[in-house]
Amino acid sequence: MKIQGKGNVSLVRWHDGHFHALYPIANNPKIAANLKDIFPSPYTIHDARHWIEHNIKFTPPQNFAIEYDGQLVGSIGSEIGKNELRTNMEIGFWVAEPFWGKGIAQEALQLFTEYLLENFPNIKRFYAQVFDFNIPAMKVLENSGYEAEAILRHGYIKNGVVGDLFQFVIIREEVEKYT
Repeated sequence: MKIQGKGNVSLVRWHDGHFHALYPIANNPKIAANLKDIFPSPYTIHDARHWIEHNIKFTPPQNFAIEYDGQLVGSIGSEIGKNELRTNMEIGFWVAEPFWGKGIAQEALQLFTEYLLENFPNIKRFYAQVFDFNIPAMKVLENSGYEAEAILRHGYIKNGVVGDLFQFVIIREEVEKYT
């Protein structure tokens, strides 16, 4: 499965062809610093294998490889909430450092959000949480139509530092009013 953007960005279902390209770009402490601790650091060849094998089973897919000009440059994905939070979907993304500042994350997030709205009709709210120091990710979310919803004061601890967690959201019924 491939979702092609207007430019050179596409979202591609994870497959074995991504295996050897994933771990070299994901093994970057600057990427891990901006993601939840579940993201391995260092990121090994075994982590890449596990991630790809994990994602092959989802139908419809919830996680995609981000490609730029056919080259793997990052990842974007989501997780559906459990139990009473099952109408929520959390979104996360990252782009390899050599590709920062090129608009790739924004185009990928816009494509991904359109995909989620089409393929997950029971989800009412799509949200992302960002560490207070990750201003570029906040701008990507805002420029992609997500609204700042909340600041969870002292909402995280990362590398021994406590900070605020910013939450951004798109509500399905508010998007549908304008389309």
